[in-house]
Amino acid sequence: MPYALGIDLGTARTTAAVSHHRHDSWSEPVVVPLDATSDQPGVASVLLLTGDDAVEVGEAAARAAGAPDRVARDFLDRIGDEVPLALGGRHYPAESLAAALVAWVVDRVEAYEGMPATQLVVTHPVGWGAHRRSVLQAALRELNIPELTMLPRPVAAAEVLAAADRVEVGQEVAVYSLGAGRFEAAVLRRGAFGFELRAHADSADVLGGALFDDLLAEHVAAELGELPDSATGLAALRAACAGAKEQLSTAVAVTIPAPAGSKKATVVVNRTDFDGLIRPVVEHTVQVLQRAVQGADPEALSAVVLVGGSARVPLIAELVSAAVRVRVVAADDPTTAIARGAALAGGRVAKPTVQAHPVPVTPTMTPGVTQHTDLMRFDDMDAEVADIGPPPPRPPVEIPALEPPARGLARLTRRARGGTDVDEADELDRDKRAWDFADDGDRDGDRDGADRAGVRAVAADDPPRRRRRIDPDEDDE
Repeated sequence: MPYALGIDLGTARTTAAVSHHRHDSWSEPVVVPLDATSDQPGVASVLLLTGDDAVEVGEAAARAAGAPDRVARDFLDRIGDEVPLALGGRHYPAESLAAALVAWVVDRVEAYEGMPATQLVVTHPVGWGAHRRSVLQAALRELNIPELTMLPRPVAAAEVLAAADRVEVGQEVAVYSLGAGRFEAAVLRRGAFGFELRAHADSADVLGGALFDDLLAEHVAAELGELPDSATGLAALRAACAGAKEQLSTAVAVTIPAPAGSKKATVVVNRTDFDGLIRPVVEHTVQVLQRAVQGADPEALSAVVLVGGSARVPLIAELVSAAVRVRVVAADDPTTAIARGAALAGGRVAKPTVQAHPVPVTPTMTPGVTQHTDLMRFDDMDAEVADIGPPPPRPPVEIPALEPPARGLARLTRRARGGTDVDEADELDRDKRAWDFADDGDRDGDRDGADRAGVRAVAADDPPRRRRRIDPDEDDE
C-alpha cells in the first residue's frame, strides 16, 4: 500500500510516522516502532561504528562499552560545520552521520511496510539556512536516498494542528516547540496550498528536557547531601530523574530512589518544587515565543500549539497562556507530533490535487505584439520573432584543480538483517542504497598509493582544516 514517510531528526531521539493512501485519500499518520528494546517512541539519535565498519543505531549504541571513541552523539546540531567528528581514528562530517541515521530509519520502515515510501519528508530546525539543507541533501544523495522534501519543523507541527482543528485560509498559528535540547518558536499563516512561515525565533542556549533532568538531578543530590561517587551511580540518578520528570506531568509528587550507598533511600519531589527549578528556563522560552509572535497579525492569530517531548510540563501551558492571549493547544502525543505532521505533508505532496485537461484555445494575435502564454512554443513563433541571433559569448572560466574529498566516509553499505549474511552485489542491485564504511583506496589497489597514504597521514595527525591547492603557474603578488 503506498505510503508517505515523515522523519523527525531530534537531538535526543529520531521518530518516524507513515500515512497510507487508501481509497483516494491519506490516512491518519501512524508512528512506526524503530527500537524494540525501548519503551519510548522512535530511536535514540546515537550512532556506533562497530568493528566490522558497520553502523548500529539506538539504545544498543548508547550502551556500548569499551568503544567510547566510536560512539557519535549530539551530531545533528553540527550539520554544516566544516570541522568533522573523530570516530575510531577517522573523521566524518556531521551531515554524513545524519544521512546514515536517516538511511537506517528508511530501511527499518521499508522492512516494516514491505515496500519503499512513495514520498519522504525529513524535518529540520526552522533556523537552518540553505547551506545546512544543501549539505544534508548532498549526503543523502551519496547514500542513494530517493528524492525527498526538507520541511521546517514548525510547519510539520502546524499540519498536526490543522488535521485535528480546522484552520481557515488567512488564519495564523504559533508553534512552541521544546524538545530534549532545542527550542524554537514560529508563526505561520494558512495559505491556499499549505502553511507559510511568517516569523521565527530560537535560542542559542541548550534548552529542553535534558536541562530539566540536570536541574532535577542537582536538586536530588542536594537533598541527599552528596553526589554518587561513580559514573554508574550518576547515570542511574539522572535516569531516575528523567523518569520522575515525566511522571510529574500528571502526578502531584513522585518518589525518586537514591543510588546505592547514599545516606537516604529515597527523595520525594513534588510538582511545586519541580516548577520552581525549571521556571527560569520556561520563562526564557516564553520570551522567545513573544519575539516571534510580534511579527504576527493579532487579529489573525488563532492558536498556539505546543509540541516536543517537554511540552507536557503543565507549567509551560500556564506561562504561555498568560503571555499570549490566544488559545493554547497541546498536540496529541507531542513527542511524535513533528513526525506525524511530516507524514501528513508528504501525503499532500505525493497526491495530485488538480487533474488538468486539454482545452482548445484559438489565440488572437495583435500585429506587432507577441503574446506570451504558457501554451506558446518557440517553434510556433514567427521567423522574425524567433530569430534572436546567436548566443552571446561566454566569459572565460578558470576551473582550479580540486583536492580529494577530506572525508573519511567513502561509501556506506547496509548490514545484513536478521543476523544472516547478504551478498553485497545482490544487496546493492536491489535498491542501490548502502552505508558500510569502506576506504576508496582499498578499491583502487596500489594506484597512487603513496599519495593517498600521505593524505591519510595528514588527516590522522593534523587537525582538519581547509586546504587550497596552489597553481604552480599562479603569479605571486
